[in-house]
Amino acid sequence: MKIRNNHIPYLVLALFGILFLSIGILNHYFFRTFTHDYGNYNFAFWDYSHFRLSPIPTFRGNFLQDHFSFTLMYFAPTYWLFNWLTGSYTLIIIQCSFILIGAWYTYKLIKLKTNNIWLNTGVLIYYFVLLGRYTAFSSDVNLAIISSCFIPIFIYYFEIRKYLVSLVILILSLLSRENIPLWFIFIFIVLAIEHRKESKVVLYCLAGIAISTVYFILLFKVFIPAIETPGVKYALFNYSALGSSPGEALLFSIKNPLEAFKLFFINHLDNPAYDGVKTEFYWVYLISGGFVLLTRPQYLIWFIPIVAQKVLNDLPSRWGIATYYSIEVVTLLPLAVFLALSSFKSKTIQNILVVMVCLLSVTTTIYKLDKKNNQVPRLLNTAKVKFYDKQFFIPPFDVKEVNRLLKKIPPKAKVSASNVLLPHIAQRQHIYFFPVVKDAEYLIFSVFDNNYLYPHSLNEEKRNEYLSDPNWDIIAKEFPVFLLKRKDLSNRPFKKKNLFATIDSLSCSFEGLNSTEGDTLLSMKEKTETKKYLSEEKPLSGLHSIKLTNKNKYSTRIYIDDINRINYLEISAWYYGSEEKQLNIVADYGKEVRFHSNVCDSINPAGWKRLILKFWVPKTQNKSDCSFYFVNSGTQPVYYDDLLVTKKEVGK
Repeated sequence: MKIRNNHIPYLVLALFGILFLSIGILNHYFFRTFTHDYGNYNFAFWDYSHFRLSPIPTFRGNFLQDHFSFTLMYFAPTYWLFNWLTGSYTLIIIQCSFILIGAWYTYKLIKLKTNNIWLNTGVLIYYFVLLGRYTAFSSDVNLAIISSCFIPIFIYYFEIRKYLVSLVILILSLLSRENIPLWFIFIFIVLAIEHRKESKVVLYCLAGIAISTVYFILLFKVFIPAIETPGVKYALFNYSALGSSPGEALLFSIKNPLEAFKLFFINHLDNPAYDGVKTEFYWVYLISGGFVLLTRPQYLIWFIPIVAQKVLNDLPSRWGIATYYSIEVVTLLPLAVFLALSSFKSKTIQNILVVMVCLLSVTTTIYKLDKKNNQVPRLLNTAKVKFYDKQFFIPPFDVKEVNRLLKKIPPKAKVSASNVLLPHIAQRQHIYFFPVVKDAEYLIFSVFDNNYLYPHSLNEEKRNEYLSDPNWDIIAKEFPVFLLKRKDLSNRPFKKKNLFATIDSLSCSFEGLNSTEGDTLLSMKEKTETKKYLSEEKPLSGLHSIKLTNKNKYSTRIYIDDINRINYLEISAWYYGSEEKQLNIVADYGKEVRFHSNVCDSINPAGWKRLILKFWVPKTQNKSDCSFYFVNSGTQPVYYDDLLVTKKEVGK
């Protein structure tokens, strides 16, 4: 089959369509989607499709109180058409379809402006290789990703003078997310500038600005307050540097334009860890083709509101390049860059710049998808976005067996599930985010899957509590996943199940470090390294304790022997410090698994607190070393003593 030039855009669309759909589906199949967002979205999708408006599992209200959006309601018919086949993957498929539609209309718009095949095909490639397209996969499905896809569609129909169709798209867009009306004001300003010699088009742009402005005012003054319930206020306007409302923010910007402009570039929060995050964002997209817009600065206008909502927010995780917070930028950047390129008179310069911006974007994307090349590495979820890494294809457990467990749960049963399991079974009337149980009939959780709203210690305590509770039967398990069913024990005596049996307990009071007598917990090398922290200033028992200061925050790393035969570990120590939750205990299992605790479970009369960390030991094919260490997270010295490690196995 001979491939002609007009076939290339279709091939590009098909290639990236398969790639994007595969990334989304595999993330869900490998249990890497989370209760928030994807579990909530699946619940709301089911809820709307059944003509309901119920509170979502992890939010203090219904889905409209999280985002004033009707987008999921648009898709309710698809639930009845396809969900019998696609199940909890339906929204992933819908979102991917919208991304492809957005790409196609971006291509059509550039093709409308030029017949240069390099520009037409290049804009499609550029659309798909920008970094934000991949970091958005860390958030599974999101309204911002879907709603931004309406913009290229609207602009295309507006440009070909199909104003009735563009009006319909405008209305659907305005109703899709609460930030869209403000964005459209600036889009219409750019369109008015572009068509300033066409009075009819300018008139339509002014009408569009009026519609967007009125809806934006009604949204925040009437519609959002109307759905608020006592104690459940709209929580997404987090711009304290500007004011407490959109009106105050606008007034501040008018009165203090220089201060407002500075906020686009400086870290306006009292946390130096986020210095340079905004700068990183600007450099990434300036290098990835944004520099072209310096030749046509009018296209910079429509980025003002979407960049402002990013970098002026109180949450620094929104400022940078991680997650989906650049999705509006990468949706409009291809249009802006290639519209600017299409205005160049020289076709040779056009072609050179097309190759340049695509290559720069690919290079930047690959470079920044490596966590170590990020300003704040922890914000990037490489397991979900770095699709070309072999780790992407390694699930956390046996996927087929865990799916078999999920099928044991009746479709209408009330269920409490942990973070990565809940999105697979969220399409039901009663679903809870473990350890919230309420009237659940079934519990299903992974012992490594924490509810992020609670500390690890509480998650661990609740899991073990239910595993030991005679009111619940363990009806199936595929480690680390357990499926429990509630049973009626009203007529039976209560007898708590023995979950664990102790294998060994090792202690260390740090009294033998200066002698040749070895301690059963520490090797000679660990004893030697620990000596530098030894102190006589504040012992709990004996004459010594370990002192960690602001300068020497980290203790010696201590390794656990015979880890392969252990199911469960408890590590505890007593500590004394002047600051709240000052000492942290961190345990690592290989390079990928980490457990952490700064919670104390008791305190003695002298003010010493007992810090404890409990966790199940992962079972992996590649056995790795297990080790732990202590960290002083405060500014003052902290002392710890009487270290105890208890090794356990599951009781018979």
